[in-house]
Amino acid sequence: MPILQLLCVEVALIGIGAFLLWKPELIWKLDHLMDVKNGEPTDFSLAMIRLTGTVMVVGAVLLPVILLAVEA
Repeated sequence: MPILQLLCVEVALIGIGAFLLWKPELIWKLDHLMDVKNGEPTDFSLAMIRLTGTVMVVGAVLLPVILLAVEA
């Protein structure tokens, strides 16, 4: 994978993952914008959004290591 393409993927994964970690309530509201009026997210829903963000950031950190190991 070319380095510029890898860098773009890394930046996108880290950016989206960080946003999921810092603003899970906003993500829930965007996801349920047309479904629920004045709804509130459950603790489980917020935890799963944060978990998704964590997995994305960890995956972004591990992706270059895995790609280097495969190429070697």
